[in-house]
Amino acid sequence: MRKIICLLFCLPGVLEFQAKAQHQPVSFKSLLFEMTQDAQLARFPDPVYQTLQASSYNRASVSPDKPGWFADGDGTGYIREDTTEGRKEYVIMEHEGPGCITRMWTPYFYYSLENHEGPAIRIYIDGKEQPALTGNFIKLLTGNSFVRPPFANLTTRAGLMYLPIPFSKSCKVTLDEKPFYYCISYRAYPSGSKVRSFSMDELEQAKYVMNKTAVALLRTPKVTGGIVPGKPTTLLLKDSAQISLPSGSRAIRYIQIKVDTHLAWGDLRNILVKITFDGHDNVWCPLGDFFCSPDQVNNFRTKFIEVKNGNILISRWVMPYRSHAEIQLVNYSGRSLRFKWSVQTSPWKWDNRSMYFHTTWCNYGALPGNKFSDLNFVHITGKGVIAGDALTVLSPSKGWWGEGDEKIYTSKADVQHHFPSLFGTGTEDYYGWAGGLVPSGKDTFSLPFGSNVRNGNTDNPRGYNICVRNRMLDAIPFEDELRFDMEASPGVDIRHSYDLLSYSMITYWYSRPGETSNSKQHREKIKERLMSLSSIDQQERQLTGGQVIPGSGQQ
Repeated sequence: MRKIICLLFCLPGVLEFQAKAQHQPVSFKSLLFEMTQDAQLARFPDPVYQTLQASSYNRASVSPDKPGWFADGDGTGYIREDTTEGRKEYVIMEHEGPGCITRMWTPYFYYSLENHEGPAIRIYIDGKEQPALTGNFIKLLTGNSFVRPPFANLTTRAGLMYLPIPFSKSCKVTLDEKPFYYCISYRAYPSGSKVRSFSMDELEQAKYVMNKTAVALLRTPKVTGGIVPGKPTTLLLKDSAQISLPSGSRAIRYIQIKVDTHLAWGDLRNILVKITFDGHDNVWCPLGDFFCSPDQVNNFRTKFIEVKNGNILISRWVMPYRSHAEIQLVNYSGRSLRFKWSVQTSPWKWDNRSMYFHTTWCNYGALPGNKFSDLNFVHITGKGVIAGDALTVLSPSKGWWGEGDEKIYTSKADVQHHFPSLFGTGTEDYYGWAGGLVPSGKDTFSLPFGSNVRNGNTDNPRGYNICVRNRMLDAIPFEDELRFDMEASPGVDIRHSYDLLSYSMITYWYSRPGETSNSKQHREKIKERLMSLSSIDQQERQLTGGQVIPGSGQQ
């Protein structure tokens, strides 16, 4: 083992978000500020809130033990129809009590790829007869209205809006035409919480703050001090290298690993990264999966993860510890790895809201397309916050693979009632984009809170497909239990026993000390070479007795 001791110094001017909602109300401006404060994810929220979601999921899905649990057709669900001033309105979200809309998604087409107009949206706040916000739904979410990027964005065939819309008493969202696919994430604060409701006047008055927030979200943060570059290190087969971090109550703010070796395909799946906080291995996963690059180095950038120049891996997750921490890399790739790494830490005030950072990595391998199931990202007992996740799917087919919905149970009550607080409408919808056409390598994008990192090949999804989501205002707190599932549900043309898809996923999360989870250290799976297209093609041929399947990627 190679051991490196880094003396890292205090960062001057580091700002930590301190919740002041018990003294000051949650407001549009305070939520804009919160969007830029990375450290606030590492403290349990105060005031606490519940993350909920309204979506168009198929209402035939009522229970895992009844037909319809994996029903397709998630594009037409809504709450009810209202008549307002002689106008029919479809209610798609409704909440009584204080809260805040944090994220809205919809396709940029409406029932047809040729229709980019769609319905009008109205957001009614605190029971008022006139909406606080109205406009064209698609234009609003795609950034073609008064809300511009990065608060509203055109992704791949979809609109994705992060403009916070707080309300003190209630909120109702309607469309004036029959709903098509949508997801609305929102916070529900406890009764009596101080929230200042959104208005167009306040949005106009906050333009300066919005501009400052936009710049902070889009720019690459500068590392100005407190970082000591590590010496170039060579890892031989099964060799390891370790950085012991400064003792005391501190937090990792930045990790950079620069690989100076030509990487073969799949090498990063076979490099273990382990980060230990106060004696606990909280981060234990393949280096490639942590950085959404198990197959090759995939360049992209979100708020907390960046890969650039084909060889530089950067983490900006804030990772507090009470007394000591260390980072270790172990090489199982079968070849020597030369790299240079550096870490930045700063002092951290540990209190009764401070949380440890974790990852949970799962590798389900190749699954048949005719058996639907809920694949589990993570199951946690305790108190914490889900901050992000990434999904990797190897598809040997030229058809669509991602019909599966997310099902996120945010409390023990959810788990006991067998129904999630967050029920989605499709895998690509969850990650902020849309189908409509067969996806391809041209469909990648990167935004502060998510990226379509990789999409098969130039023409279709055949190959590796990788999506990542970072959460901020839409982070998911839990006070006793959380379970995060995603349906393994391929497209209708690849639902045979011989249609295989290989799944792996990673979750980024925080918890208070004392939590338990189903995270496991699958060292043998990290040692295995990454499944290739030729390998999964061979498995499919074996299932069909050597016959080439019409329409498959093997033709």
